[in-house]
Amino acid sequence: MTVAAHDPRPKKVQIADALRTEITTAPLPSGHRLASLRDLAERFEVTTVTIGNALQILMDEGLVTSVPTRGYFVQMPPANAAGAAGPVERDEINAIHSEIRRLAARVAELEKRVDHEGSA
Repeated sequence: MTVAAHDPRPKKVQIADALRTEITTAPLPSGHRLASLRDLAERFEVTTVTIGNALQILMDEGLVTSVPTRGYFVQMPPANAAGAAGPVERDEINAIHSEIRRLAARVAELEKRVDHEGSA
């Protein structure tokens, strides 16, 4: 399986979406070990760095966890399990990141003003 060249989404997002679908529709149980970075890189015909970036997206969503020297594992029950919340929307994550950056800039601006007023 390769990533689609004509798809406007970055490769890491395409791969994260494909893995997310596998995890949630199979469904893979919590604790299930995913294939190695090298195996996934061969499967998707990308570098291991790209695979790592895709897995980071899934870790940010709380769907996958990394255990150093052991691999990547499904962290929580799939979204279609009874009582589980629905899948996290990428747009929602991006909106939250954007809001955090905006607030961080505002805090920096206020701190600058306080430092400037305090030294006057």
